[in-house]
Amino acid sequence: MPEKSQIIFLDMKKITLILFALAVSANVYSQEIVAYWNQNSNDLPGGGFGFLADPSVFPQAADLGDGFLTIGGGLLSETTTNANDDVIYTWILSFGGSDINVENEDEAGGSISIQGGTDNRNNGSYLQFEISMEEKSNLEISYATRGTASGFSTQTWSWSTDGVDFTDFETIEDTNVTDFYLVETSVPSDVDGEETVFLRVTLDGASTTNGNNRFDNIKFVAEDGLNTNDFQQSAFSMYPNPAKDIVTITTNSNLEMVVNVYDILGKRVLSQTNNTLDVSRLKSGVYMVQVAQGNNTSVQKLIVR
Repeated sequence: MPEKSQIIFLDMKKITLILFALAVSANVYSQEIVAYWNQNSNDLPGGGFGFLADPSVFPQAADLGDGFLTIGGGLLSETTTNANDDVIYTWILSFGGSDINVENEDEAGGSISIQGGTDNRNNGSYLQFEISMEEKSNLEISYATRGTASGFSTQTWSWSTDGVDFTDFETIEDTNVTDFYLVETSVPSDVDGEETVFLRVTLDGASTTNGNNRFDNIKFVAEDGLNTNDFQQSAFSMYPNPAKDIVTITTNSNLEMVVNVYDILGKRVLSQTNNTLDVSRLKSGVYMVQVAQGNNTSVQKLIVR
């Protein structure tokens, strides 16, 4: 006799969530480079480490994609003259780089390295990147960094659309370690679709003149095209993201909010009716946050560290 057919009942809600989770995960791999700096072609006259103090050096154009890197704050504009009578920046150097986060099998090469400066007055100095997010969404930043024990201990990222008013969104701590490591962070969705975006990383915590942080293989990636699917990902914002403990959700509606958090397999791990999420008990990874208000439901990706 032929075997009896087996009837399997499927939870369509869970399947939908799993498919959405897989789609979000796949988007990570479909992102395109907006701008990338490998720091391997720095103008270092006389065989030294100092950048040439010339208008052609900064803004520094991206090696891949489109964008400009500038420097500011503290004593970064100070110059000195080397043994070959070349005028170089005193506190902006290019020490050895890393092969972490490289594109196109780039060599380790150099880095852009900022020192603490006289009386540590480069605390508060910054690197600033200008890019375009026109018709792009879900911007992510990654780069290799290291320091010296007396170098800057924090790197704070902020965003702006006018180059004047900046909003902090991530502080990387303990950056004065002596081995290169990878930093990854996501930029708030406020920058999605903006024609001009400024991203600034501000340095603080240096305790000696020559203490430094190095940056190498600085990469900005985003999804090509604004998200127009049924989930309306820009309908609410979460801060901070990535997060370790408390996440605050904001929307433009005053209606009661129902928040559900799902893991990558579609399992609900949190559910509540207020705008403050405590994710401290969740394992590190990618989650989907679903916010429902009235007849509107939106979903965004949350990274828990």
